[in-house]
Amino acid sequence: MALFNIDRFESIARENRVVASKYAIDEAVLLESEMKCFSRYDEKKIYDIFLSHSYRDRVAVAGLVKYLKRQYHYEIYVDWIDDQNLNRSRVTKETAETIKSRMRNCKCLFYVTSENAPQSKWMPWELGLMDGLKDRVAICPLTREVYNADDYHGQEYLGIYPYISETKTDKGQNALWVNNDKRHYIIFEEWIKGNNPYLRQ
Repeated sequence: MALFNIDRFESIARENRVVASKYAIDEAVLLESEMKCFSRYDEKKIYDIFLSHSYRDRVAVAGLVKYLKRQYHYEIYVDWIDDQNLNRSRVTKETAETIKSRMRNCKCLFYVTSENAPQSKWMPWELGLMDGLKDRVAICPLTREVYNADDYHGQEYLGIYPYISETKTDKGQNALWVNNDKRHYIIFEEWIKGNNPYLRQ
């Protein structure tokens, strides 16, 4: 089973577009503008995944969103894409209430770990809140190196949560898996329904 590679998703984010030159608008700003045209929050929709992440990783996150939508057809909530008027640089009660409301409309939370994640003020709050609301939280490791999922160990308190990996099923189709460790895992579609990873022989 493989973990998610940040370079791969940054490449996906740049697909089918001209990368901004050094004389043009900043690439991340351009990408953000494009992604905001890609999706809008719909209060009548139930989202599969709330993506908790560092805003500094927005290029890779944009690629991850594109990939999960294209490959698996999941509905994914990302604050800066779906809620364009939300200002998370200012922590207010209204912002927190909006995020809580969005979480109630999501089935689970993917906590995107990266080099930037420890600097996020929002991510630990989102993790704890969704854990209490839905008990469906999984770590989504985003790494520069290519790791086998069997080698992954969450840091500190994150190690108590299962983690996401991707590999093929017995039928040869790509699938997301939720893993407690290399012997206890379950396919994402079953986990999101409330089932937990179990021992595989």
